[in-house]
Amino acid sequence: MNFCPECGARLLRVCSSCRARTPVHESICGKCGDRLGAVDGSVKLTEDINSERKHVTVLFSDVSGYTAMTERLDPEEVKEIMSRIFGDIAQIIARYEGFIERFVGDAVMAIFGVPKVHEDDPVRAIRAAKDIHETVAALSPRYEDRIGQPLAVHSGINSGLVVTGEVNLEKGTHGITGETINVAARLQSLAKAGEILVGQDTYRQAWNQFTFHRMKPTKIKGKAEPISIYKFTDPDKPFEDYFDRSRLGGERRIHSVIVGRKHELARLELQVMKVTNGLGSIVNIIGEAGVGKSRLVAELKDREVMEHVTLLEGRAISIGRNLSFHPLIDILKHWARIGKSESEASAFNKLESAVRNVFDEQLSEVFPFIATLMGMTLYGKYAERVKGIEGEALEKLILKNMRELFIKSSEMAPLVIVSEDLQWADTSSIELLELLFRLAETHRILFINVFRPDHPETGDRITHTIRESLSGSYVEVLLQPLNGQMSLELINNVLNIGELPHEVRNKIVERTGGNPFFIEEVVRSFIDEGAVVPKNGSFTVTGMIDTVVIPQSVFDVLMARIDRLERQTRNLIKVAAVIGRNFFYRILDDVVESIEDIDTRLVHLKEIQLIEERKGPREIKYQFKHALTQEVAYESLLHEKRRELHLKVADSIENIFPERLAEFYGMLAYHYGRAEDLEKTEYYLIKAGEEALRTSASSEALNYYREGLKLYLEKYGEAADPEKVTAFKKNIAIALFNKGKHENAITYFDSVLDHWGAGSPKNRFALSFTQIYHLLSLIGHLYLPFKEATKMPSEIDNEIISLNYKKSMALVHVDPKRCFTEFISTLKRLNRFNIEKVENGVGIRISASGLFSWSGMSFALSKKILECNKSFVRKDDSKQILYYDFFELLYNAFKGNWSDIKDYSKDLVSQNLRVGESWHAVNYLLVHGHVKTDRGDFEGAAAIIGQVDDIWKVYGNENALAAKQYLELRLLVVRRKLLEAQKLADDAFRRSETYRPAVLYYLGYNAIVQILLNNPTGAKALLWQAKTTGYRKDLPPIYVSSYIVGQYFFDLTMLERALHAEHNEEILKYRTRARTSGKSALKNAGKYAFNMTEVLKLKGLHHWVLGRQKKAAKFWSKSINEAERLGARVELARTCAEIGRRLKEPDSRLSKLNGSTADEYVEQARCLFEEMDLRWDLNGLSRMVTSG
Repeated sequence: MNFCPECGARLLRVCSSCRARTPVHESICGKCGDRLGAVDGSVKLTEDINSERKHVTVLFSDVSGYTAMTERLDPEEVKEIMSRIFGDIAQIIARYEGFIERFVGDAVMAIFGVPKVHEDDPVRAIRAAKDIHETVAALSPRYEDRIGQPLAVHSGINSGLVVTGEVNLEKGTHGITGETINVAARLQSLAKAGEILVGQDTYRQAWNQFTFHRMKPTKIKGKAEPISIYKFTDPDKPFEDYFDRSRLGGERRIHSVIVGRKHELARLELQVMKVTNGLGSIVNIIGEAGVGKSRLVAELKDREVMEHVTLLEGRAISIGRNLSFHPLIDILKHWARIGKSESEASAFNKLESAVRNVFDEQLSEVFPFIATLMGMTLYGKYAERVKGIEGEALEKLILKNMRELFIKSSEMAPLVIVSEDLQWADTSSIELLELLFRLAETHRILFINVFRPDHPETGDRITHTIRESLSGSYVEVLLQPLNGQMSLELINNVLNIGELPHEVRNKIVERTGGNPFFIEEVVRSFIDEGAVVPKNGSFTVTGMIDTVVIPQSVFDVLMARIDRLERQTRNLIKVAAVIGRNFFYRILDDVVESIEDIDTRLVHLKEIQLIEERKGPREIKYQFKHALTQEVAYESLLHEKRRELHLKVADSIENIFPERLAEFYGMLAYHYGRAEDLEKTEYYLIKAGEEALRTSASSEALNYYREGLKLYLEKYGEAADPEKVTAFKKNIAIALFNKGKHENAITYFDSVLDHWGAGSPKNRFALSFTQIYHLLSLIGHLYLPFKEATKMPSEIDNEIISLNYKKSMALVHVDPKRCFTEFISTLKRLNRFNIEKVENGVGIRISASGLFSWSGMSFALSKKILECNKSFVRKDDSKQILYYDFFELLYNAFKGNWSDIKDYSKDLVSQNLRVGESWHAVNYLLVHGHVKTDRGDFEGAAAIIGQVDDIWKVYGNENALAAKQYLELRLLVVRRKLLEAQKLADDAFRRSETYRPAVLYYLGYNAIVQILLNNPTGAKALLWQAKTTGYRKDLPPIYVSSYIVGQYFFDLTMLERALHAEHNEEILKYRTRARTSGKSALKNAGKYAFNMTEVLKLKGLHHWVLGRQKKAAKFWSKSINEAERLGARVELARTCAEIGRRLKEPDSRLSKLNGSTADEYVEQARCLFEEMDLRWDLNGLSRMVTSG
């Protein structure tokens, strides 16, 4: 009878000798080997064990000589011998608390780690195998004569991940599957008689317990690559029995003063003292998991020095890579005292009140952008303030106001801003923090960043950025493991008992590697096992301390601690791990099923220090005491169980927080994604993407939309709705554009516009025809009496025009030639509608003027566009006014109408920055700065550089940083501060070497500097690099101007040297090259007036060195006239100096030029140089006069 007649449970036999329970069909006890008696009907055969993923060790042992035995002996004799051997093996496996999965023929398969986990399961398996080998070897002499050969065993052992199922004792199985088992079986088959072979993971966890011989890596069935194999060679070490006795109950809390961090804590305190005295800094605390980063911060918070600062704290979470601004939102919630369960209305009011306390009069200016970052819905005047501001403009205004919030707060009290677990932060947070870090240079702000090493996109990136740009304000705290003495001190502190055996202390130190968290968890495991027990407010050891096992890794000890929990408590902590490191009580309570009295179980988990409670004003929240605990608990779950729980968690969030779902979009996308609910995942990815774009978190929006598109295409394949795919691609394009990833953005823009029928022709002939047609259409619209269109644009028309304009702006940086053709096409489409009804229609059409000036295509068309559209510019629209003023400035500056240029308006710039229009504002300042530099107004140019620098610092605008570098470099070169210019050009080039126009600009100017430093070899190398890496004839004149002038200057320098040396071959080479580069320079200057005076001067020099002095005089006269017309005092002075120098040469056939002598030209140059304080030029004049 296999089943109970009353309840139907499967029955067990109970051994009369050792009381072990054995399946009813077995006749021999699996523990002691005695024959079994009656059936115990009270014992059920099936244990209640859930399927889960576990790290186990698998042992296969096979009896060598079995075949010979079956051939020579009667089957009954064979059974008797094998029963004896298997009985002994069963006792050995039971002694080491393993589980016999099955006996098959002459082999046994045993599992260590199921159903109970031990920290030393690999060691137990090896010791069991050793004892099995010794037992069989001892039995062998008894049977050798009958069998005809010795009996022996060969074994294979492997450790790794398996999936466990329900224990079925009747069948003798535990439902275990996984590659780990297959490898163990292969190792056993490779082993020779008497050998024990172990795999890599088993060796790694037992190498310090036994001696092994590393064998040659071997290819086995089922593995693509050879595996590492180790042969056990040390069977003689003594063994002491191991026991695992779990103990439930309270009084387990352990604590120690901080150990081994005195120096690091002192460094942190010093930075806090500095910030209280007005000196900010940035501190990175970097260390592996469990090394004590958070404990160090907690200790700092308790120090007296923190009483004089305002502390703000935030933390990234492990699923936070796609949660927009999560750590910064956490910081702001901490600052505004917004609880985790706060209603949206309450959170809104608290944030508003907090901002008002800092910015009373500027509340309506600052609050909307801080609230937008936090994902709050705006109303009334706040919504009006951000209306129409999106993308990069919104991103820059959020940065500006976050920056001002920190600055203003630091004026009230020094700020200490702690951001923990930044290795998990989202990209938008990292980018914003990198810009905010600059505040530490000038304000009372201390940033403390805490993260693990080896995370390139987050922590490593932060470190690199700070070292590169803010090294003077940077302090790095690398937390290393505790040394042996410190580890012993920590053990003594947490236990405070003297009778802990010395060898146990040393073993803890050896195994834990100085990791404080690992040490504390080992001690907690002693308490769980009953080896250490509470007594009179302290601890004392028990007899079990002599048999306690120290785990090999922190993963092992945590897994063992979790496995020792009572089943329902164990299940509870695993459900919590699915929710995350932080979990709401209400969500946990809603998700768990069939777990009784969760409150009591949570109290127990707190007592044993696996979790800790965080109470809010309205919501109870828990947190895993360490992130590693959550990771281990989560990893132990089967994939199917994870999916089930993620689905329940997502459903629970929807049900419990329906009014706050926007806060959870990213988290819901994560949970539904892990639950493989594609429809819900796609829905929340789209919602999260929309929310991310709304809060200017373009990096996260990009991730959400890409993932959403991928899921949608996987789900529907060829049946996918083209409109939905296009919607995804449009949002991806906008997110890429906002992040400055222009080349990738263009690909998506093209795809979307092609789908809408608004793309460019793909046939080359059709494309050329369309370009000509659109250009002629534009010219006709400008010069013929066309009536302005009155047609109203539809929503899709506005979308197409907007995307085309964005694509054209992206093409400026990638393919200027294509930019021109695409923009002309956009204008053709725009002119079909009433431009005042098209979003930014007036601005787009005015921009066409800049297209013709910037490209050098036609100044006439540029001017005509301005004239035709001036009447559309609204006087109350500062954005339209800036567009018009900027493109009018561009036309006048490039054309050479400098006398028509109005001075720049600071108010106009400020008004546009206020609405996020930074691109045109920065370029407006850039052109004005160039004009002031060339006119010798260095003070005015420096003021503009300062204003551009402010825009870079306040708004984090990369365009402003580039403009600042352009202006600074030109100013340094013009003022002949050559070594500073060389350094700036080198540094700027390294930062911009992927952007072709910047490459040409910096290399060209650096070449000019090298020529002036009398280093033509260096100049030649730079010009060659520019030509081969960035130069193209179709690039706009502004991009190639410095390179072309530099090349002409170099060719003339080398030509003059060759003439002096009478080196005919070199003369011929550089005469030809100078002719070519001179033509290019003159042509370029005709489209970019900034270089005209200098190029005419160089043309004069060109003719002079070739002996054509009258032609030289003509070009120098033109240079002077052009300089006077433009007001370009610097080049006017240098042309005068060049004329004076050349007229004084012995072979000069001219005594005067335009009625002035050499001395008069030199004197005029001297006066101008002194007015502009050009020391380098004045020194050159002095040397010329002295040598003359």
